[in-house]
Order: sequence, then structure tokens, then C-alpha cells
Amino acid sequence: MSSAGTPGHSWPSSIGTPASLNSVFDLFGDLAFGTLTRDAGTCLALLTAEAEPSKGVVLAVHGFTGAKEDFLFLLPELAAKGWTASAVDLRGVHQSTSTGPYDLDTLASDLVAVARHLGTPVHLVAHSFGGLSAQRAVIAAPEVFSSLTLICSGPAGFMASPDLIPITIDRIRMFQGALAGHTLDEAWDAKTAYENVEMHPAMASFLRERFVVGSHEAAVRNVEDLLHAPDVVDAVAATGVPCAVMYGERDGTWNQETQNEMAVRLGTSPIRIPDATHLPMLENVDATAEALVQIFERATQATAADRA
Repeated sequence: MSSAGTPGHSWPSSIGTPASLNSVFDLFGDLAFGTLTRDAGTCLALLTAEAEPSKGVVLAVHGFTGAKEDFLFLLPELAAKGWTASAVDLRGVHQSTSTGPYDLDTLASDLVAVARHLGTPVHLVAHSFGGLSAQRAVIAAPEVFSSLTLICSGPAGFMASPDLIPITIDRIRMFQGALAGHTLDEAWDAKTAYENVEMHPAMASFLRERFVVGSHEAAVRNVEDLLHAPDVVDAVAATGVPCAVMYGERDGTWNQETQNEMAVRLGTSPIRIPDATHLPMLENVDATAEALVQIFERATQATAADRA
């Protein structure tokens, strides 16, 4: 299982037994695969769990070295509770092909386009690095989003508070160095050797394969933004879009006090998911789904009250 300070992505070891691994891949059968072509060279890949009838639409965004499959358990759980839920690969990641660019504003533009494609308004759920692009999407087009939930994310890049997260900084700097002058295969192998996370070989192979088919240029730019993205939280708050901050009770990738302070600035209180570190949507799916549904329902009620 990933440690609380792991900035990248490692699936919980509880998923790593042969039986549970089979259940992971069986879940693909319940999800619909789709694509959205944005421009020349960019095609975004999505997984969707449909709810019938549907109370609303959810779009989930993964973190650095993650992909849409990080929400493989969460999507059907949300659909079972009445919410049509999709997850997208950011451009240059796994099945989303692109020739660039890969800056946060462009990623945000992609999220706005996907939201409009799915049918607005959308509840935006963003994990870790994905939260940086999601914040900018809400700023760019607040009318497209019913709510924003930041899961184990932060207000700015890691270098905004390096003294609070030394393990995070150490590991992301190591990976940044591994990417320089090396292939994605070589960088991934160096990362996994350095972090020494135990998991089932088939799962380890799956995570490696989906990362190395991505864009090297995207990975390099993502690391740079993960470290140095400026703080735009006040601009997010000014949009009036209802926001939530959620993290695993043992998460330490972004310091919890940093996340708590971000919650205050966004006019909310942090939600702590028990028995979870940096991947609550995998480590405690039921609690994460229940918390999200409450967020969606509050946001929907607030919108209805504003229109009354």
C-alpha cells in the first residue's frame, strides 16, 4: 500500500491478491468506454457508469501517474446511488492521446469540454494533481459545474510548503530526475524501485503499462506543475461554485493542515475518510461514495434554493 507521503500513484495492497485482482478487471464489463476528440492530435478517453434514472452527472479526474481506472470501484458505486459517473484520462495519459500542450490551463479547458459533452452542470471530483487542473476549470467556466470536490489535493504545487512534506518532495524530485533523459519505461522502473511498494505482479504490470504508453512530454510538464503551480484557491472561492475538501485520515502527500486551510478558504470543512491514506476512492470506496453523494445533494439543494 502506498505510504502517506507517496506523491505518485500506488494501488492499495488489499487489491493485490489474485481474487481481488480479477474483480478489478471484471468491473470493466460494467463500464462504457467513450472518447471525445478535442482538436488535431487530442482524443480524450472516458469510462462511464450510467445510472437509470440519473440524479445528475459526475466527472472524476485522476492524479499524477494515475488514470481513469483509479475510479474503477467508485464509478459503479455512484451509479448505484443514482449518479451517472464518468472518469477521464488527462491528455497525454494512458488512452488519451495528444500532441500537447500539457499545461494546467489546457488540461482545464479539456475538463470544461468533457463536462459540456457529458451534459452540464457537472459535479467535478478531482484527486491530487487533478485538483490543480480542476480548480482552473471551475474558474474558467463556473456555470458548467454544480460542485467541486478536491480529494487529497492542495491549493498550489508542492513547493509552496516543502518543509511540511519532505517525503513528498523527495519522491517527486527523484521521479523528476528519472524522467530527464530517460524513457517513461526507465523512469517508472526507477520510481517503483525507489518507493519499493509491494503489490501483486499483475497489478504492478497494469500500472506500468498504462503509464508508459503516455506522453513523456506530458509527464515532464505534469511534474513541473505539480511542484510549482500557483495558488488560485481564492479565485475558485469567488466563483460561488460549492466546494468540498476530502482526504484519507492518514494522507500526507499534501500536508493535512494545508488541506484544512484550503477548506476554510473555500468556505467548507474538511471531510476525513477513515481507513485511507492518499487513495480513499480505492481504500475505502463505501465511505468515499457516501461522502460524495452528500456533497452532490447539498450542492443540488443549494442551486435549487438559489433559483427559487
